[in-house]
Amino acid sequence: MLSKQMTQGQSMVGIFWLIGDRLILETSPLSEAEPYGDCLGHRTGHIDYWTAQQRVGTVSREIEYEELPRGRVVFNKRTQRFALYADRCILHRKAVVKRIMEAMHLPISQTSIGTDGHSGHYKCLKCLETSCAREDDF
Repeated sequence: MLSKQMTQGQSMVGIFWLIGDRLILETSPLSEAEPYGDCLGHRTGHIDYWTAQQRVGTVSREIEYEELPRGRVVFNKRTQRFALYADRCILHRKAVVKRIMEAMHLPISQTSIGTDGHSGHYKCLKCLETSCAREDDF
């Protein structure tokens, strides 16, 4: 599911989940991104978007937003680079990362890809429960 606000060719910021092979994206063009510290990001957070999707039946009411692999794309104003942060279950699937990059029109040479560091924010239940949760760099 792609945001209705997608502007052809313009780089996006946003949030996403992977449910099996289904990619759920909620994005906004960089020109409409909101400031957050040194970064520009999407106006809606994971929990708010997921809850809204549960209400309309797009996603299961039985699954909480943090249970599935998820991530976010932000733009760092200081470095002038995009950052794609995601769960390891997404990062290990290169074809999925490529789909995200293409859907969000992210320039390969100006996008860093990885986990969100040691905070562990983007760890699905599988990664929290298995060896996939190792803290080594991606």
